[in-house]
Amino acid sequence: MNDDRKMEEDSEQVVSNLDLEIVSDTFRSIVDQNAFDQLIINWNQKLNAVENTDGSWGNKFASAFIAQLDAAGDTLDRLDISEYSDPLERIVSEVAGPAVVLSPDLRVASINVEGIDSFGTNAGAFFSEDRVDPASRKIFDAVVRAANQRGNAAQSVIHIIDQGKDDASFHAEVFLTWLPNRSKPYIAIRTLELAWSSATSNRLKQAFDLTDAEVEVGRQFFQLCDLGAVAQKRGVSRHTVRTQMKTILFKTGASSQADLIRLFAMVASRQLLETRGLRSTWRDPLDREKIIVTPEGRKIAWTWMGDPKGTPVLFLRGMAMGYLLPTQAEVILSKARIKLLIPSRPGYGNSSMDEALSPLDDNRALLQEFMNALGLSNCVGVGLSDGIIPILAEQDLHPGKFCALVSVGFNGCLNRAAFKKLPVPQATLLRLGKYAPDLLELIAKLGFRMMQKHGLDWYLERAHASTPLDLQICRSPETATLVRDACAHLAVQGTRTFVRDMQMFHAPVDDAIDRLAVSMCSLVPTEDGLFDLDEYQELENRNQNITVVPVENTADLMIYQQTEFILNHIIKAVDQHR
Repeated sequence: MNDDRKMEEDSEQVVSNLDLEIVSDTFRSIVDQNAFDQLIINWNQKLNAVENTDGSWGNKFASAFIAQLDAAGDTLDRLDISEYSDPLERIVSEVAGPAVVLSPDLRVASINVEGIDSFGTNAGAFFSEDRVDPASRKIFDAVVRAANQRGNAAQSVIHIIDQGKDDASFHAEVFLTWLPNRSKPYIAIRTLELAWSSATSNRLKQAFDLTDAEVEVGRQFFQLCDLGAVAQKRGVSRHTVRTQMKTILFKTGASSQADLIRLFAMVASRQLLETRGLRSTWRDPLDREKIIVTPEGRKIAWTWMGDPKGTPVLFLRGMAMGYLLPTQAEVILSKARIKLLIPSRPGYGNSSMDEALSPLDDNRALLQEFMNALGLSNCVGVGLSDGIIPILAEQDLHPGKFCALVSVGFNGCLNRAAFKKLPVPQATLLRLGKYAPDLLELIAKLGFRMMQKHGLDWYLERAHASTPLDLQICRSPETATLVRDACAHLAVQGTRTFVRDMQMFHAPVDDAIDRLAVSMCSLVPTEDGLFDLDEYQELENRNQNITVVPVENTADLMIYQQTEFILNHIIKAVDQHR
């Protein structure tokens, strides 16, 4: 028997006890979040055991072991999420009508589909107090003060002016809700009435052949329950409205106005129950998003911050951070006459990915197409975390694209030695991304399922468990809302974006760093557990154009911890090249 055949049979037969534990943990992780944590620990042990053995990675795992993991993946793909345990998502999904949860500074932390239309806002954006009826403003302000620990008005009833209907309003409950480990409560606003949606109007038109005018008369009668009030609102005679009502009664088969109200209530309730529990899809909180469609069909979503006529700066976000900058960023950028141009990377938000390309080539191609579409060249480029990787690759390929670079946060390509110091969860996922991306895909799906079921905080608490400064950001309602929206921006298209970003951390851009001919300021956190000044000084020694600036009291989420300091360095780079 030759050696190759023997190796193949060994691969078929050898399934270790650790393999069996991983398979068991994988199946249990479908429903048990504690099993998921153990799964990561066991995968770390498995990778330690096989990483230095001979042979390709395809031969390091027994085929029976892989077959069991494939079976777990098939099971996972067939299952739905039966319920959501995220407390903020649950608040907005429990009612058949508009509902929203706000941070104490009135940024939207969670909102349902009906709430987007009625409140005129979306997740990550600010709630406009103009939506609160002037007669209810004092009550609402008292609850907001209580959320900021300057009062004790924990709940009340207010009147909301419906953004989607100029002549409509509804009563809503407003109350404070506390989450574990949070320094302040969130503010919840939920309708107390049965709302009439546009879908209700469409269903009545289709079911009973009502005209637009008849549906509108029906809607106003449903809300006002008085023909005279309907006539006054429509600016017509009572006789005209009575004639229209007779036609509506005939078409619907209702025997009386009371029967008609019951019919309308049944249709409206059924329609709203169909959207009950539906959470809003991701939308640009800045409400500035534009979509570029390339000749090949690629969609590039982008937005901006700062001075609309300011000096353009390319700003590329990192994984799960930086979609929204804190409120003061807009003021600082506008004062400095800078316009951050912020494309969503492949698979993030509403930008498409091209899986025929490697993760690095896909990101670099999107960046190049975005800059060409906007006519950008010789500008400052800013990359958060792994967002700097495609910028470095593009600058290496087309040296005139950028006049200076700013790197914000840890990135493995700038300090490969730090990989060995990563916490077990991050190190395990990154190693799987490098050696076994298909297996990482399965783990990502399990994690994504947990995040869907238990909410984004489930992910954030695990991702930042080793960095207390980051946990403070994730647990403060004001900044947690920013991070949650960045995570939603990453997760909206599923797990492939996460897996490909894990792969891109290992992208071969070392030569691009060595050849970099423009200045780059690398802002690095000192409290992420990875900081080593000697290691970063080696980066400066590699290329004299690179300057490392340690940023005190920052960790992975440094963009939220030292926003003004980071923006000032971006402004400095721009001022040097205006």
